[in-house]
Order: sequence, then structure tokens, then C-alpha cells
Amino acid sequence: MSEHEIQSEFVRLIQEQYPDILFCATVGGARMRISEAKKIKKQGYKKGIPDILFYEARQGYFGLAIEVKKKGGRPSPFQIQWRDDLLRRGYQSAICKGLDECVEVFNTYFKLQLQPTLCAS
Repeated sequence: MSEHEIQSEFVRLIQEQYPDILFCATVGGARMRISEAKKIKKQGYKKGIPDILFYEARQGYFGLAIEVKKKGGRPSPFQIQWRDDLLRRGYQSAICKGLDECVEVFNTYFKLQLQPTLCAS
């Protein structure tokens, strides 16, 4: 599965099974014209921001941030820096490879049982 497919399936599962959880995806990975990229940077977009941000405090953390990678994918230095900075500031943050890892981090953080319906991840 591509990162887009993993993230899309992960979001679909959350929306179907736990629709009241407050979260948002960022524009990471989106392809756009240079003029659009300059515009969102001017508006505050930062390189490497995690793909999905959960605005729910749990287990002593202020929220959860997940960077989605395909199996075998490697995070950029900016993505690693975001993860580390968020952890130091009291947020749970993870770089997940594949749908299974995304689900595992979600379930551990929320103490829920999000159930994947796809075999591949």
C-alpha cells in the first residue's frame, strides 16, 4: 500500500468506528504548484509536520501525532525532528510504517480496539 492508501484507510476506519474522536490531517505529501507551496508556507505550514493530529488528551499527553509511512519508508530529518519536539512538549508522537502500526499506536493511545478491515498494510 502507498502512504496515501494507508492514511486513507486509517482515516476511514477511525471515522467509521470512532466518529467522535477529534482529529485532522495535514497537507503533507500533497503535490502542488510552487506558488501554492509558498502561500501555505507563508500561512505557517512547516515542513515535516505529522500527517494526522489527534486533539484528544490521554495518558498524560496533550494529544497524538502520527506520521504515516509505507513499509520500508524512511522519515525525513524534518519528520524525526517534529516527532522529537512533540514528545518533549508533552504530546505522544510516532512514525508508523504500515496500517498495522498506525492502528497499534491509535489503540494503545486511546485504549480502544480500532479494527482494520484490510489484510494488507
